[in-house]
Amino acid sequence: MNTAVHSQATERNARLAELGLEEAILRQAAEQGLAQWATCTENHPPSYPGYSAWAETVRILRDLLAPSGWVRSNEGNLPFTVNAAQTVALSVATGDEATGLQDETPCTKSSKGPRTAGAVAVNARQLTLFPVEVRPEDLANLRGDGRRMTWLLLFHRDEARRQVRFELSRPTSMSENERVDGWIERIIFDPISFDGDQILVESIPEVPAIDVEIKRRG
Repeated sequence: MNTAVHSQATERNARLAELGLEEAILRQAAEQGLAQWATCTENHPPSYPGYSAWAETVRILRDLLAPSGWVRSNEGNLPFTVNAAQTVALSVATGDEATGLQDETPCTKSSKGPRTAGAVAVNARQLTLFPVEVRPEDLANLRGDGRRMTWLLLFHRDEARRQVRFELSRPTSMSENERVDGWIERIIFDPISFDGDQILVESIPEVPAIDVEIKRRG
């Protein structure tokens, strides 16, 4: 089955609206993750900058979606953000260099555990019942985990191109090394540049615009 790719602003915003989401919120979460990474120095443990960027992206996503009824759900140490109807779940993951590129197929940078594998399996089973672009309300009458579709907010920091690429994609398969590598839908956003010394974290309702230094500390 072919992957549906939404890369143009009109089509991706239409699909996000069906999911109860806004591009500005997802972009701000990715920007804040980048800003958190930029605060780290060489004296931090080697794994900390990447981990802290991921953790801050999760936190901001939850903070910004909470007013719309989304709730946090920590399942087996895997953090999800779930809509009020329990039909859409979001998880944040680091992607490989193909993330955010329309003509390539990304995979998660690291292997994933049984909670992610279970969510991916549910997504795959839903393909036998619904069209590719299933709507949350179509799932409402299903029982248990089957009523929830899971999306990954993938982000990749490309230091050579000085940009963060990110996408919201719905996974349906995993590789033998337990990385998520197959997608039925991908919503691809314009990259975030960090070519200069600052980025502008966009304002959204109830969240002020913030100028964030991204120059790495010495």
